[in-house]
Amino acid sequence: MDIKRQFPGVHWVWAGGISFVYEVHPLIVVKVPKAGQEEREKFRKELKIYEILSRHPLCPSLVECFHYSTDGIFLEYMRGASPIDISLAYRRQFNLTRDHETRVVTKVGKLEPLALRKLWMNDLAQGVAFLGSLNLAHGDLRPENILLDRDRLKISDFDCTAEFGTDFETCPCPYGRLLNSNEADQGIPGTAGFLGPRTEQFALGSLYFLINYGFEVYDDQCLADDPYEHGPKVVDLLQDMKFPRLDGDPLIDDIIDKCWHNQYRTLADLAMHTETLLKEPPSDTLIHETASTPGWRTAIDRILCRLWYSLGAQRRSNGEVINGDDYYRVDQNHSGEHFSSKQEFCQDLEKRGLLRLLTLSKPTELGFSMEHRHVSPTTPAN
Repeated sequence: MDIKRQFPGVHWVWAGGISFVYEVHPLIVVKVPKAGQEEREKFRKELKIYEILSRHPLCPSLVECFHYSTDGIFLEYMRGASPIDISLAYRRQFNLTRDHETRVVTKVGKLEPLALRKLWMNDLAQGVAFLGSLNLAHGDLRPENILLDRDRLKISDFDCTAEFGTDFETCPCPYGRLLNSNEADQGIPGTAGFLGPRTEQFALGSLYFLINYGFEVYDDQCLADDPYEHGPKVVDLLQDMKFPRLDGDPLIDDIIDKCWHNQYRTLADLAMHTETLLKEPPSDTLIHETASTPGWRTAIDRILCRLWYSLGAQRRSNGEVINGDDYYRVDQNHSGEHFSSKQEFCQDLEKRGLLRLLTLSKPTELGFSMEHRHVSPTTPAN
């Protein structure tokens, strides 16, 4: 059966570590698991997380799920305005220059406007705090799992997400670090320890560094004669709690430093701190800087919206949740009708056998070739 003829609106757009991703609607994609046993097991883990998330209010900092089943997860389509805007990882890759021999970063093309960087920091903190309120740690916070759609930023990929206290198995440097001999209370020295506020805020600290400096931790320094020894050197430095000098915005650097040194007792404390970054009134210079970049209307709208929230002081009415140690933002304006229509669309595709067909073989064997179907300036993002 010709899948492309039966489902002409389906396009293969991405291949992840455990799944293939297909566009099924201009605003919806579906992830289907790869055939391997390990991939299937990780996919089942992600399904369990979406099952948990479905029982709670939508967190706007997490990629939204419309429907899930054993063979597929239907998600909002986070697609960049160009091929380099798929994720933070891609944006970083195409925004810096490296020395050909040492691989040291010698130049950063352009940072995002300060206002947008602060919004991104808060978005990440809100998403991680929301997971923390459910006693969950994402477990794999890195640029590849932070997706972009124009100026929107959301956390994705929950196959490593687990409860606090679970062994931290992924630990990708510099978004995770090994424990030293002075941290036996956090786990066995030489391992990454246990998932919890410590591991999540450390990852956020390194993501915040990337967002505000344009390169990963220590990527601007030559730490070894052999470029292949650079990574192990960074692992050692982070294990010894040695971090690069911070010389950027003092308020932002303070948050990065606190994240690296496990200074936030809870992820809610971190989310409340990043929220204060948005309460500073933007200057004329800042507005001009933001307006000169693509997506400026979205950025300014979000700034004004959040400033209005900060002045309202009615936390529950504007979507803030404060309950003991919990603090995060949920989407109070999320339309049930909007969600239901997309859910019904996804359920119909499943009933018509799309997921069963997509799991039969690899995309190329089903007649697909990978396409990057970027959003046009007139295409609505929501």
